[in-house]
Amino acid sequence: MTRILLVEADDKEAVALDRTLRTHGDWDVVRAATLLEAIRAAGEAPFDAAVLDTELPDGSGLDILDFLRIGSPNIRIMLLSSTPSESVAFHALSHGAGDFMVKDAHLDQELPRRIDALLDHPSAMGALVETLSPMRAYDAPESRIPRPQTASAKPMGALEEALGELVNASTLAAGVWDLRGKVVASKTPADLDGEGVGFALATLHGQVGALWTYGNLKPTGYRLLVDVEGGLVAITAIPGTYIVALLLEAGVTPRRAMERLDEAGMRVLAALQETGSGHDMA
Repeated sequence: MTRILLVEADDKEAVALDRTLRTHGDWDVVRAATLLEAIRAAGEAPFDAAVLDTELPDGSGLDILDFLRIGSPNIRIMLLSSTPSESVAFHALSHGAGDFMVKDAHLDQELPRRIDALLDHPSAMGALVETLSPMRAYDAPESRIPRPQTASAKPMGALEEALGELVNASTLAAGVWDLRGKVVASKTPADLDGEGVGFALATLHGQVGALWTYGNLKPTGYRLLVDVEGGLVAITAIPGTYIVALLLEAGVTPRRAMERLDEAGMRVLAALQETGSGHDMA
């Protein structure tokens, strides 16, 4: 039985949504009217999916996205709003929600189908939006940049070769992830969790996008340096499609790290363009 957490304050709408979800047949729907009730319900037992209203008496469904994933790491999350809002949709999708819908006349027909699609998707962040425009430093025609691979696609040879050329005495590891945090290609030590790193990178990517959500500052690119135990992590984004990260040894200076990151961006972009000329990844 699939467990669905429905967080809706309005009793009439909650009844309608509950009825719509239960038409699926094998979904067990648990309703919460407030954030506090939702937190209590999620703390008692894990859920497979959650349908969250953005307007609640004690906050918004947006406020518990991270909390829900703690108890249910693979939970699929749908956000509902009474009005269209690009900023709300952006925030929801860049912070772990899988989909966003407006409460309109088609909701009762579309909601079960969209929840089904989320549950069938291999990633809990299946509909994560691409938040950034191409970086000016790596500017290239958008049509020449291949789209992210599916989970079953074979690693791209040119990209693997480019990453291999980047790894040396001072660059301990290099990798490319899609915006959902899935590994596209990597040259990393066996003890480094590529999937875990990818999730963290996708989260950071979404946090950069928060500049637009909350500060009305639309990011067009970024280069980040993060001090970690025993080294330095350098992170950037390739035109709205991929995240590139390097693990550098502790003695590398910030200036040199940025130079290596720029080199990595150019090499990865060249490899992607080369691969795109020989593979259909649309």
